[in-house]
Amino acid sequence: MTELSVSVSVEDREGGSRTVVRLAGEADVTTRALAEVLDAEAVKKPHLLLVDVSGLAFIDSAALHQIVQAHRKLRADGCRLELVGPSPAVARILQLSAIDQVIPVRASA
Repeated sequence: MTELSVSVSVEDREGGSRTVVRLAGEADVTTRALAEVLDAEAVKKPHLLLVDVSGLAFIDSAALHQIVQAHRKLRADGCRLELVGPSPAVARILQLSAIDQVIPVRASA
């Protein structure tokens, strides 16, 4: 298995700033960093939190659950979470789990 790498950046854009969480490797039940980072960023209440999943080779239901929890927290505060750049394999998991019906998924940022 490939460990999960998580990085966070804030990008200033014309419409305001947005926070980008970039994931690379495999996000699964053994990954604590994902929940920690998503919780920390959700507390900051960014207008838009983009989770860039383009570097993920695999994601399981535990990691999806962490993303959905962050989405719910942000939505309750009037903020948005969107997923960006899933590979075909990750996009398929998002479709099968119907996460793509709950959380917006973009091809690119």
